[in-house]
Amino acid sequence: MDEFSHYDLLDATTGRKVAEGHKASFCLEDTTCDFGNLKRYACTAHAQGLSPGCYDTYNADIDCQWIDITDVQPGNYVLKVQVNPKYIVLESDFTNNVVRCNIHYTGRYVATTNCKISQS
Repeated sequence: MDEFSHYDLLDATTGRKVAEGHKASFCLEDTTCDFGNLKRYACTAHAQGLSPGCYDTYNADIDCQWIDITDVQPGNYVLKVQVNPKYIVLESDFTNNVVRCNIHYTGRYVATTNCKISQS
């Protein structure tokens, strides 16, 4: 899948997009599950999916899951993350696919706060 999730960095005042990124996907699997939930999907078994209460977790050093902020000025932003943006993966509920977080960028580091599910 060329775009499993999409990342937009928006100016906090204007809402204008200042940077973007995306995550491609090779396989979805249950790498971690909350207590009481069982793993059902594993790429090694050629059975893709995500079970309720389970997650497909990636290390931070895997390619194609960031936003390049090289040309972004220090300031306040909103990070909008949308999973399954083209509704390719069948889900029982699409209403929890967008998260917005406040971002403060100093030019040296990024602080993320107040992440909330949103409708768009």
